[in-house]
Amino acid sequence: MEDNNKYINKILLIILLTNILAFLSLPWFFKQSISWIMGTIGSAGNFYWLAHNLKNQIGLLPTKSRVNAAKGSLTRYAALTIFALAVFFLVKPNIIIFGAGLLSTQIVIYIVEIVRNLKNNKYFRG
Repeated sequence: MEDNNKYINKILLIILLTNILAFLSLPWFFKQSISWIMGTIGSAGNFYWLAHNLKNQIGLLPTKSRVNAAKGSLTRYAALTIFALAVFFLVKPNIIIFGAGLLSTQIVIYIVEIVRNLKNNKYFRG
């Protein structure tokens, strides 16, 4: 369980670091930066909520776990949809960069796993 918490914190930290760059570029690229920031907020919130729901499912009976997982997923996706629509109508972001921000968690997970696999690969060790 502790390893999962470290992994979740690592993913969220990397997303936060990309937001620091976006905040620094706000004066020059306001629309693009705010689009990225809003997208990563939605993505990180969705990822954290998913991790929280998963922790709550451990140790439950299979039928109760299935019902709770379905409810949790539908609630998360509904909240993410409402968030995205609110951002579209209130902030009017660059849609491409906002979408990339929403995918930031998946992108970071792929990068972390590729780096981890390269570190553990006998052909890439120094």
